[in-house]
Amino acid sequence: MVPFFSRLLPHRSERPLYDLFAELAELLVQASDTHSKLLGHGYRERTRIAPRLHEQSTVAEELCRRIAERLAQSLITPYEAELLYDFALTIADTIDAMEHTAELLVASRLGQLPTPLLDAAKGIERAAELTVAASWKLDGIRELGDYYEQVRRLTRQGERMVRKALGEIYTRGGATQELLPLHDVSESVRHTISLQERVARIADLLRVKDA
Repeated sequence: MVPFFSRLLPHRSERPLYDLFAELAELLVQASDTHSKLLGHGYRERTRIAPRLHEQSTVAEELCRRIAERLAQSLITPYEAELLYDFALTIADTIDAMEHTAELLVASRLGQLPTPLLDAAKGIERAAELTVAASWKLDGIRELGDYYEQVRRLTRQGERMVRKALGEIYTRGGATQELLPLHDVSESVRHTISLQERVARIADLLRVKDA
């Protein structure tokens, strides 16, 4: 069987710079799908699924390293290079935040999560899909359209879902050793949502600069 890392990042000649951004964004989609599955399952399945997010986070860091090397060799202005690198790093940070959620879930052995958190995870998936579409336009950034506005709407919706989940957690009550991990998982999901908005904001800064 081909190792997971090799399937995601096979040996090949170096791809064009903007293709690397698309590859990273596609990895974000894969990670968001893994993240949703993780939140929707119980403890036993989570222990099986969680390592995927660690592998995906590792691949994202390697892609960021390759992007940094290509940016250093490019003729892009320093300001644009800094924004593009921040765009890549923030995608990697988003995947890392999902991995952190996985670690919290496995360590705490939590059971079923509030439905609003599962809904928030679906919004994270949708934002990741929008980021893939945006990554295809980085070399023609004026065509970015309303990417940032769409992600902003998803962010507001996701934050509402997290607040609703927290409300449900404290309304139903329970032992502190369960409430605190649920709170931490909810805040970790909120952090992931916030990072996705930052990704979109960076892309929008590139669009405004190029206008």
